Amino acid sequence: MKFRKAAALLLVLVVFAALPLSAGAKTWETEDFTAEVPDDLYQFSLDTPVGDPAWALAGIAEPAQKLEEYTKMNAIANFVSKDGKLSILAMKKESDYSKQIYNFGEATAEEQQEVLEKLSSTDSDKFQVDRSIYEGGELPFFRIKIDGEVDDGTTHHELIYGTMVNGAAYTFDIYGGQEDIPQDHIAILEEILNTVHFTNVLPKPDNTLTQEDLVKTVGLLVLLLAVIVTPFIYFPLKSKADKRKKAKLAQQLEEYRKTHGNDDTLSGNMRFANSTDCTREAIKSFSIFHAYIKNIGSLIIGAVLSLVTVIITFTLDSEWWMKLLAVGIVVYYGYKIFSTPTNIEKVQRKVYDRGTSSTAIYAFYDEAFRVSGVQSASVYPYFQITDVRKHGHYVYLYYGPDNAYMVDQFGFKLGEYEDFLKFISEKTGKKL
Repeated sequence: MKFRKAAALLLVLVVFAALPLSAGAKTWETEDFTAEVPDDLYQFSLDTPVGDPAWALAGIAEPAQKLEEYTKMNAIANFVSKDGKLSILAMKKESDYSKQIYNFGEATAEEQQEVLEKLSSTDSDKFQVDRSIYEGGELPFFRIKIDGEVDDGTTHHELIYGTMVNGAAYTFDIYGGQEDIPQDHIAILEEILNTVHFTNVLPKPDNTLTQEDLVKTVGLLVLLLAVIVTPFIYFPLKSKADKRKKAKLAQQLEEYRKTHGNDDTLSGNMRFANSTDCTREAIKSFSIFHAYIKNIGSLIIGAVLSLVTVIITFTLDSEWWMKLLAVGIVVYYGYKIFSTPTNIEKVQRKVYDRGTSSTAIYAFYDEAFRVSGVQSASVYPYFQITDVRKHGHYVYLYYGPDNAYMVDQFGFKLGEYEDFLKFISEKTGKKL
């Protein structure tokens, strides 16, 4: 009886010892999925320190170089056997095609076969490609086995399991090199795939364009077209208009010189006389007026175009460099807005500093007016005044796009200020 019990116990121990014992496993976690990986595999990722002794134990002599390879290949994990003969590289990559399929597990059988055909197509007759669907785990994986010769005559063996989740492609790759991939390596990979669990599988977005989306898209495209086209229309038209004005002014001045000569004498009675101190405060006031008030239309148009450019680039989710360029345009335009008065003021100071005095002496006659003090005495017919503006207690007589003579309301020695406003408006044809 005791012998039978001992024999039975011995038999149980022998049978138990003969049973294959599966290696322990530990959970591998990423931000997208988890998987159970055998304990006898080293686990590496982009977060593995260069000084980790596991690199050397796995036979990887240059950890830094390996990490660079991981980055280039979009690797998220690398499982390596202790003898270094098995290396499973897990990768994640987004593409327009993966976004189109979105979830491989939700695709129809026909769509899954199309994915297999597209991903495993090759133009070389030296490669044999085996395609199939692997459904041993929670989600189906496409399986692609590639065997053949490369250009140098060596053989190539590679096995790829992959799936698509939330618009991204996840692949698990075994590269066998010149030797075919052993079945036990394939079994280890499939054992891992059977435990892969994606923590948050989202439904494929509905990209159907609604009427509201269509209106928004068309509106944004119209604004984008306006931003692009407006400068090409506005600036050429403005340039042509300026040229016509200059040509007309040159012709008028030539005719005036023919009848009046080139001297600075003026006939008739002086109608108004004015003495204006062109102080720094007066020049600064003019610069602010010219930058922000006279050209308010251009400022608004520029600001609107800049803001529209930013809105369009971010709304349409443009490339990063386009967004950066749009923001740069806004920053540059903002800088130009704030710096314009200072730049104008610098130019005006140079203009007024050329004379022997900072006081402008004006003498207004029926046909023309004379300016002296801030410059050598010169006579100007009234048609040379391109614009007349009133700001504060000054009247600005523009003789160029950015230059004007300042006439102080309180500097009249002859004539009254209100009468001068009517007089200069009639002579120049410009309404105040």
